[in-house]
Amino acid sequence: MKEVSKKVLAIVVAVVVIAVVAGVAYFLFTGGPKGVVKVTSVDLYTKPSEVTEALTPIEVRLGVENSFPATVRIEGGSLKVLIDDLKMAEISIPAQEVKQGSSVLVLNAVLDNALFDDFWYGHLNRGEKSNVSIAGGIKVGTPVGAVELPVGFSSPVVTRIFPISQELNREYDAGLLGKVVAKRLVVELVGVTPSETKLKASMTIENGLKAIPLYVRGVVFDIKTGGGVVLGRGEQERPKSIAPGEVDTIVFDVTMDNTKIPKLWVEHLRNRERTTIIVEVWLKVDIAGRSLELFKEHPLTVSAELRTSIFKYKE
Repeated sequence: MKEVSKKVLAIVVAVVVIAVVAGVAYFLFTGGPKGVVKVTSVDLYTKPSEVTEALTPIEVRLGVENSFPATVRIEGGSLKVLIDDLKMAEISIPAQEVKQGSSVLVLNAVLDNALFDDFWYGHLNRGEKSNVSIAGGIKVGTPVGAVELPVGFSSPVVTRIFPISQELNREYDAGLLGKVVAKRLVVELVGVTPSETKLKASMTIENGLKAIPLYVRGVVFDIKTGGGVVLGRGEQERPKSIAPGEVDTIVFDVTMDNTKIPKLWVEHLRNRERTTIIVEVWLKVDIAGRSLELFKEHPLTVSAELRTSIFKYKE
């Protein structure tokens, strides 16, 4: 009887050992633990009402799929939020458990808005092209050992702000003397430094005055956002005489102050990544011995829209 019991026990032990070995062999043969815990999605979220001039709070939401028939434990990890090679934030991933099935890990970070003038400088130098990315990894403890899960996310940012070109055909009525017509305004990107964005503006003017030359003394400009953030303001002497019936072009420089970009960024997010950039211009001229400011009350205006789609939005 004792011999039978020993044989039965030996058979049971052998079956258990075979089952364990077969299970481990199955996991290794089918790709090991990397194939059963994986990151399935990466999303960036923000809430516009929480954005300040100094900081942009964000959430990184990681979709994680755990196919083990048990809870696994995240032991730690770190992520970097980058715009091309500019590091915007670094995130430490705390230890936590992930249940079987699909889960979403919510990781909080804060972007320093002072870095967005650096982003603007690089973005324009790359022809209005950038790339937002998240890179890093998570260390996960599983029933068959620890694994390192890479996290990767990349999203292109392409804008089409410059050149700005618009037909105006705005008239200044000088009564019996005739009229002056502002026909067209073009604003082009010339260059960018860390502190300034340099633009060239070209305004086409028709002198419709009767037998009187138009003496242009200079131009005044504002560049601002639709929400009223002033990006640049100035006045330049551009002396030019335009004969009666002639059409000529006034060329002048417009300079943006890049230190204003963080304020533009706040407005941009509060408008869910839609910002209008407006250039306003008026003229200082002499007509028949009188000094006048043409279009000052209702400036000549061209605009472009800055559009991005970096974030999803929390309500």
